[in-house]
Amino acid sequence: MADDVADRVAAHAARNRELVALIVTKGGDVTARRTINLHFWAAGEPSATRLADALRELGLDNVTSNQTDADPALWNVEGELRASVDDVVAHAFVERLVTLAAAHEADFDGWGTAL
Repeated sequence: MADDVADRVAAHAARNRELVALIVTKGGDVTARRTINLHFWAAGEPSATRLADALRELGLDNVTSNQTDADPALWNVEGELRASVDDVVAHAFVERLVTLAAAHEADFDGWGTAL
């Protein structure tokens, strides 16, 4: 599992570099606190429920979990965090989310924010 977590964190790091560059080119401030949306996929309702609870404990707001139409076994879990882009792309934070998701039979899919 450690290798899998490291691979996933590395993949997020590459994507995050691209997102940060895009935000900067659009004039966004990556140090400003803003609402960040975090996205996860869970393998079934029990996993989604446990992950949603863990995300609330982590301090996320407006956490929701919904069954997908395309695959009833797949659940989308989302939550909001008030943070900066710099905070969300930090290696330790990404590693924490990837590890938390894996512990709940889920995947951290990434983040988004409005500029």
